[in-house]
Amino acid sequence: MDFSQWGQPSKEWLSFAAANPAILSHAGDDLPPLKQQENANNGRATVAKTLMAVTGLDKLVATQDYVVPTRDGNSITMCSYRPIRMGSQSLPGFVYYHGGGFIFGGVETEVFNCSRVAHALSMNVVHVVCRQTPQVKGLTIWHDALDGFEWVATHTETLGIDPFRIVVGGESSGANLAACVVQNELRRARETDSASRIKGQLLTIPKVVHTKAFPYHLFADREKVSLVQCADAAVIPKHRLNLFTGLLGSEVDPTERTWSPALAEDDERRGMPPTAFLIAGWDPLRDEGLWYAQKLKNAGVRTKVHIFPGLPHAFYSLRQLPSRRRWNEVLLDSLRWEIADEGEWIVEVPPAMPPAMEGAAATTSSTRLREKNPPPTTRVHL
Repeated sequence: MDFSQWGQPSKEWLSFAAANPAILSHAGDDLPPLKQQENANNGRATVAKTLMAVTGLDKLVATQDYVVPTRDGNSITMCSYRPIRMGSQSLPGFVYYHGGGFIFGGVETEVFNCSRVAHALSMNVVHVVCRQTPQVKGLTIWHDALDGFEWVATHTETLGIDPFRIVVGGESSGANLAACVVQNELRRARETDSASRIKGQLLTIPKVVHTKAFPYHLFADREKVSLVQCADAAVIPKHRLNLFTGLLGSEVDPTERTWSPALAEDDERRGMPPTAFLIAGWDPLRDEGLWYAQKLKNAGVRTKVHIFPGLPHAFYSLRQLPSRRRWNEVLLDSLRWEIADEGEWIVEVPPAMPPAMEGAAATTSSTRLREKNPPPTTRVHL
């Protein structure tokens, strides 16, 4: 295999980098992990809060937090996002795991991302907020992800989610958690001779193989493998990947399927739901995502892959990049594709509109109705 043709920085990226050197600096990478976590989360939360206010989504999407028990006697937070206009009707569900190297991200950082999807697709988005490093190590994060999904799957009536239309997904490290959840659900379905409760899977810029377990031998040239070719790429260069991996600890074998879901055997992949991949070309994680996509396709899984050549990990978080809009379009389209049955017509549900737009639409509709059906004219005969 060789996917290196997508690994050179694009003209779009080079132009952006030249104009925004400060944004791309790695100032603060030498700070203690907890301080890095605090700074990153505060920055992301501020951006999310601003976007909520600017777009008006804070008035269009209802949020509800739940405290969910975990298997070790602790608890995690689950955040539900529903379009207000849809009321209490049953909606498709999207169980979402955020990205951030298993160290960054939280309730406040994902408010805009979850609200945007809920509003645009008339879905109930449930953000599973797993515990993170450096506060925890080992498999705790993955156990939280599994416990969170199980709670959603057994509380669909409470959440107002259609139990037959649940998609599981995540970005980067969150995609790793999502892939683990889907494989665990397939295993449960086989062992209990029951149907899987997951209709689709969305994996964006996925981290699906532990760095120490990467299968270099399957690729044509080690130097062209994304972990090597993109070692100095923006956003997550090699030293940041090493930090994220190191914080997880070493108590688990890197080849363990929970940490490395892409290493699953053929029989573990068969029967997996339709899966969409969104991949950045100039990203150290590129090859593991494309390799996993190829493995699923070979196992007979319906797959949908979108590659953004020459762009780095999580480039879409930079609002100045033109490709950000296309990424968001593809993400929404992929969720629509996963919710629909194969060959089914996709009927778009109109999104809720701000009150001002609602008023304008009502006025326009009333005017057109009067034009089409003018009031009767009184004729006076002289």
